[in-house]
Amino acid sequence: MKNSIIKGLLLALCLQLVQVSMAQISTMGIDVQPAGATLASENPLLTIGLNHKDWMYQVGEEVIFEIEFKGDGEKPKDITYAYGLERMKPTKSGKLKWKGNKASIKAGKYNAPSFIRCIISYTADGKELQASATAAIAPEKIQPTIASPSDFNEFWAAAIKKSKSIGLQTKLTPMANQPSALVDVYQVEYAFENDGVQKFYGALCVPKKAGSYPAIIRFPGAGWVPLSADIKTAEEGYISLSLYIHGRPVNKDLAYYKDLQENDLKDYQFKGITDRDSAYYKNVILGCVRSVDLIYSLKEFDGKNVLSWGSSQGGALSIISTSLEPRIKYAVALCPAMCDYTGYLNGRAGGWPHYFAADKLEESKKAKMLETLPYYDVVNFAKNIRVPMYFSWGFNDVTTPPTSFYSAYNQVKGDKKLFIIPEGVHRIYPEQVTKTYSWLKAQIKP
Repeated sequence: MKNSIIKGLLLALCLQLVQVSMAQISTMGIDVQPAGATLASENPLLTIGLNHKDWMYQVGEEVIFEIEFKGDGEKPKDITYAYGLERMKPTKSGKLKWKGNKASIKAGKYNAPSFIRCIISYTADGKELQASATAAIAPEKIQPTIASPSDFNEFWAAAIKKSKSIGLQTKLTPMANQPSALVDVYQVEYAFENDGVQKFYGALCVPKKAGSYPAIIRFPGAGWVPLSADIKTAEEGYISLSLYIHGRPVNKDLAYYKDLQENDLKDYQFKGITDRDSAYYKNVILGCVRSVDLIYSLKEFDGKNVLSWGSSQGGALSIISTSLEPRIKYAVALCPAMCDYTGYLNGRAGGWPHYFAADKLEESKKAKMLETLPYYDVVNFAKNIRVPMYFSWGFNDVTTPPTSFYSAYNQVKGDKKLFIIPEGVHRIYPEQVTKTYSWLKAQIKP
């Protein structure tokens, strides 16, 4: 029994590491769940849920995980469980005890806001499988651990001012492989200053019909391949801009981006994390903020309505850009990354890309990271949000842990709307796309 429990714990840890790794190496940027995909457990043989159907608890309420066998034959043997704070070492593990086709795990009461995850592990048809559920303990009360630099606002104000010291130098290149009878589709190139002239690119869609249109900027998730042009949104009467944050063209073939993945952009999220002025994300953020100037320069723009949308890394950039650019009027962020990095130094999960998750960091490097990363933590940008935002996520997300993004969400002072998929993992579900885009378009109609 002891060996099976240890095996289950190791498998649980491996699953979390694999899911995080997959989110970082996906060349497609954003992982979109196929249309019609189920929101049910990914493992139909065994399902795990909680005695609160919304998976939400107040401090002091008992958390009970509920497991049900859905198969027709004999139950798998040696089904183990492990639970504890998400992404942390489990606090308890054991072997499931069944009553018929059901089992329950009493995980106790918790006196602090947190997320408690239970993972069950078993073997079926020669495959090692898992299922998980995550209890949310008073998540609206989770507070950040990241430091708040005294000169945070001044640093970004100065950087943005300098970035605008040169002209946009806009260049539009038609994208013939993206035809539409209603929309002109371009690769757009523009410039900004950041220790020299820097270039940003994106896929820009503009309605062909003469008129003035609102604009939606779409920020990309982590990856190397550009987002496709958002023609559908433009056909509905919006200018759409899908940004590529890596300073390269968006009209190359897949081999070009594979080469970037393996060479120039390998581990880009870790570049410059010991110096706030050379951090990779400084250039990214300045380019994202500058995109609003690009929108305002378009003759087809209505001159007042800019909206933003993003998921994961893109969710972070949507929050960050909205914080720094007051002309963005409404914003959406799904499962935002880059939130509360230092959670790991305080006994709980931190945000992607998990800078402090390593067991050991060289002390001098760690000290420099602690000086630098607060300038790039979504928590500190969220404090300045004053416009309406729509958020959405799932509690089973191991890539952008719920503890981390609630740390940022709870700092937002403006009007905010939230759609939760309790069993949701780190991907975009069709319901999220429908709800968030419908909300955006209801705020500003063309």
